Amino acid sequence: MPFKEKIAWISVITTILVWGGYFGFMLVTGGKLHGAVYFGGFIAAVIAQTILMIVAATVTAVLAPADAGAGSDERDRDIARRAYALAYPVLIALVICVAGSVHLGFDKIDMAYGIMGSIVVAEIVHYAAQIAGYRRGY
Repeated sequence: MPFKEKIAWISVITTILVWGGYFGFMLVTGGKLHGAVYFGGFIAAVIAQTILMIVAATVTAVLAPADAGAGSDERDRDIARRAYALAYPVLIALVICVAGSVHLGFDKIDMAYGIMGSIVVAEIVHYAAQIAGYRRGY
């Protein structure tokens, strides 16, 4: 498995775990807690994902130093380009839906969380598309 595919797997798993936990906490509490609690949870989620990614990428690089030191070849760049080309329209469509939610009575805080969720979903699509590209071989 190429190093960049391993990083994509690490990224998709940590994104789902960390942000799934964050949004799950928001769903369970129903937005009834003070806004500072959710903001603190957001900061904690960012820090947690950063730490998880650094530790996992470091361990992966230590276990396969030759793969980690290899640069990006044409195939890697093509897979990354295709992944972004798939994730970007997903992000735009979700942000447009969030913007349209103002007509359903959503307030600015709900819309901010909707945009955060849109970014998380688009990142999951991006990493999944990278994994699929490596699995297919292009």
